[in-house]
Amino acid sequence: MGKVALTVEQRGALAMTPALQQAIGFLALSNVDLSARLADLRRQSDALAQVVEDRPAQWLSLMRSVSAPGAAKGAMPLSQRGLGGSESDRIVQGDPGLVAHVSAQIPLLLRKKSDRPIAEALLMALEPSGWLGESVAQIAEAMGVPIARVEDVLSQMQGAEPTGLFARSLAECLLLQARERGLLTPAFQRLLDHLPMLAAGKLDDLADLCGCDLEALQGMVRALRQLNPKPGAAFCDAPVPALPPDLVLERDGEGWLLTLNAATTPSLHLSADGGPPGARREAKTLIQAIERRNATVLSIAAEIVQRQDAHLRGLGAIAVLTINDLAAATGFHRSTVSRVTAALVMKIPRRTLRLRDLMCAAAPQTRHLEDPQSVRAVLDRMKALVAEEDPASPLTDAAIAEILLPEGAALARRTVAKYRSLAGIPARSARRKA
Repeated sequence: MGKVALTVEQRGALAMTPALQQAIGFLALSNVDLSARLADLRRQSDALAQVVEDRPAQWLSLMRSVSAPGAAKGAMPLSQRGLGGSESDRIVQGDPGLVAHVSAQIPLLLRKKSDRPIAEALLMALEPSGWLGESVAQIAEAMGVPIARVEDVLSQMQGAEPTGLFARSLAECLLLQARERGLLTPAFQRLLDHLPMLAAGKLDDLADLCGCDLEALQGMVRALRQLNPKPGAAFCDAPVPALPPDLVLERDGEGWLLTLNAATTPSLHLSADGGPPGARREAKTLIQAIERRNATVLSIAAEIVQRQDAHLRGLGAIAVLTINDLAAATGFHRSTVSRVTAALVMKIPRRTLRLRDLMCAAAPQTRHLEDPQSVRAVLDRMKALVAEEDPASPLTDAAIAEILLPEGAALARRTVAKYRSLAGIPARSARRKA
């Protein structure tokens, strides 16, 4: 006679709350489209009159620090840096309004007139945010002077108004302002040293590190929110682009600072009016959905930045990165990753692109590689081969495949022809006629 066994199995499932449902719907919207969607929701529901949008964005909740793997490895000299290759001339980062404003202060800041050329080199490295876009070592090498001397001039230039200019990182920018306001206690210094923990919401651990209780920590965080993370932005007089970016990526010391564009990201809070409980509940759900959407966007974009660190520094082609890779790394469903990467645009140094532009599949490989070549890297290699070929005897598709094979790319002749078309490379016959 057969035995009947009773087993108990526990399964976890994500509760599809109203806030989560709304957040998923918001993921496929750019910041501008999201603002328009919120306006429609408020017109359709009297309950959402409880939601007010007149408060400035809380910058701490819109930022994410991204530490680069192997930071500062392979740094290129000033004359060769760039996103897609080399540049012959150095690009001035600072906004003209900001440059003129600081230039007028230089005679008042420097102790020695002989330091003026170094001060001007620092000024030319100033980014629109007010941060220093080059490392002290790079500037010292370009000027042919000791690093210590550049450090000394930099400390003088950091006395410029508004306070926070010429900082090399977010923490240093806030430190300069905290020192000026008399906020820089040992506990506040430790708070600045652990900003990623604050962004992650680890308040209890952070309070232990700062040697204070939670109430004191919250008081320091309120003071921190009053500081300006981008003191140079007020001088920017560049025209507003037709499609403003949803995210902004800037250098932060050896890493990166990723920010949701505060100018276009909705910042909501409940009005002070009472209102029916049901109305306030609906309004809170909407606010939670926005916060969840923003956190999801930052997490996915931060993973992309970390994976493509070398390319963003101009040190290589785009690495292999797919939707499945991002889903596995962030813990989000692949449909969530797909929505975010398809919808949002990010401004990186010197240009603006879609998040999807920083993703690429792997090219067919001859063997298993820890870091396989991306299709984009193979396309760049094909362009280089064609640029170096003998014009009288251009390379055939089969010859290109043979050259790429020892380098790890296993491409059939037909695949080379397809890739050549994607790269905009004419056929051999057309290249021979040209």
